[in-house]
Amino acid sequence: MAGNNIEFDNVSFVFDGKVVIDSFFQSIPSGEHVAFMGESGAGKSTLLNSIVGLTVPDSGTVNVSGMVVDHTNIARIRALCAWIPQELSLPYGSVEELLVAPYSLKVNKMLKFDKERALSLMEQVGLEASIFGKRFDTISGGEKQRLVLISALLLDKKILLLDEPTSALDPLSRDKLTTFLKSLENTTIVAITHDIGFAGQLDRIINLKKN
Repeated sequence: MAGNNIEFDNVSFVFDGKVVIDSFFQSIPSGEHVAFMGESGAGKSTLLNSIVGLTVPDSGTVNVSGMVVDHTNIARIRALCAWIPQELSLPYGSVEELLVAPYSLKVNKMLKFDKERALSLMEQVGLEASIFGKRFDTISGGEKQRLVLISALLLDKKILLLDEPTSALDPLSRDKLTTFLKSLENTTIVAITHDIGFAGQLDRIINLKKN
């Protein structure tokens, strides 16, 4: 099996008779950190979502870790990936519940929640330890996004798909998150962003143009 690479092979998407993405080729090697940038309607979310099968191309293929994204491989592909949207509405009463809940799933039965590591990761992304005991509905959108990121890393996800990860952050928190993401050398990261400062810190920017 290949590494944690992503390949868009002649991918096209058509919505309501309009071509949104036309014959798109792109290779994202394992461990590369890239940003999708472009105006609204250029297809950034469509491409990001296609990596985990939430959108399906009208032609061409998306390949993740050497597997075509289709119904036969989607479970294995999603096990590698963490998709972290900008807007989060999750059925958890507390931060602790959010972080602990995945370990009750059969797919994670071999893993054990590590609170010490969770608190260490929280510090690295600019979250105070006291947030661990808070109600999930009392914290900010930016805090929620970072906590879901931490949950993904605790579960050893190899591919992170991030939707506007810095949009709700102050400059200091943004810098901490950026520094932390850059340290994840063996993790493939694809981020949608309008934040040119953040994008410029990643390995590469892929600019998308509206058709």
